[in-house]
Amino acid sequence: MILKDCCKFQEGYVNPTQKKMEYFDGKIKWLRSMDLNNGYIYDTSRTLTEEGFKSAGKSAYLFPKDSIAISKSGTIGQLGIIKNEMCGNRAVIDIVVNNKMADLYYIFYLLQFKKIEIINKAVGSIQKNLYISALEKVSINHSDLTEQVNIGKTIRLIDDKIDLNNKCISKLEQMMKDIYDYWFVQFDFPNEKGRPYKSSGGKMVYNEKLKREIPEIFGLKTVEDFCDIFTGKKDVNKSLDNGKYKFFSCAPEFRYSNEYLYDGKAILVSGNGSYTGRTIFVNDKFDLYQRTYAIVIKDDTQDIIEYIYLSLKTYFVLKVKGGTHGSAIPYIVYNDIANEPILYNKEIIMKFIDIVKQLLQKIVAIKNQNDKLKEYKNFILPLLMNGQVEVK
Repeated sequence: MILKDCCKFQEGYVNPTQKKMEYFDGKIKWLRSMDLNNGYIYDTSRTLTEEGFKSAGKSAYLFPKDSIAISKSGTIGQLGIIKNEMCGNRAVIDIVVNNKMADLYYIFYLLQFKKIEIINKAVGSIQKNLYISALEKVSINHSDLTEQVNIGKTIRLIDDKIDLNNKCISKLEQMMKDIYDYWFVQFDFPNEKGRPYKSSGGKMVYNEKLKREIPEIFGLKTVEDFCDIFTGKKDVNKSLDNGKYKFFSCAPEFRYSNEYLYDGKAILVSGNGSYTGRTIFVNDKFDLYQRTYAIVIKDDTQDIIEYIYLSLKTYFVLKVKGGTHGSAIPYIVYNDIANEPILYNKEIIMKFIDIVKQLLQKIVAIKNQNDKLKEYKNFILPLLMNGQVEVK
């Protein structure tokens, strides 16, 4: 039995010209290969208007809910189970499983298990592509539907927990963002009487550098005033599939290293490539790619790293997303980070940190739990697919 016997395949086609900006920021989710995370896909990083979708003409196609998306070029073999109807670009293939013949989740995990085999099926001299004709021929390890369902359900329990954790993380991140926006965008942090500063008539002054009004009691500093900034020393090919410590590159998924470069709280910023400007918070021993920046506090007496992280997420990421330099390969440089302005009033910032610190600690703890769940999934997946263990 091969995939062609139980699945239908459709390439994504919607690829509106970048010049027509009116095609974007609509209501139709637009799936790109960079959105695939080997888990459930509820949302996408970009959306299209009806006109943008229709620009593909007769090729316009909506991927149905509960189908599998796989990347055919770029990082080949990235997967996702689509949880909401969406269209896709040319780098994505959609797989609809006939549930009378095969189990959706079993097929999804089979494709994860056979990722290397699938990558090797890609062809091309300049840029490799995975074609439907090759994907159709992937063999299925278990032909019995009941057995497929049992295997799929077993691994799905892990993914469901990861998915639930991700939803918790999103809620906590939104809470932090809302608090930050209230305090440092709307400037309604509590004044000396416990009332919202700006709404209660707190004095505002125009800042020429920021081109907006800020509270009179705020000063302006830069990231470099509080933080040391450094990059890793290794190329990605020096990272490992398994190891003692996490190795962060510019891609969303970390790898491993048997050495660590830093131990503690840090803000990590992707320095080049498709994910330029991606900013995350970690609190652990870690190693780094040579184009990934780490931002760490210089002086423990001025430990406002949580505040700086949320400031960067609010203002900096939007400015550097997609790079500030380069055309073929976008990138950012040290000064982009070092010179980023930071609004400063120590008393107010410390009160803010007292509120959000526990939220951020919880987020880090849940992410670490997800990492452990993914390790267990990677351990049990080949055992089930190879028939070394059975589900009863």
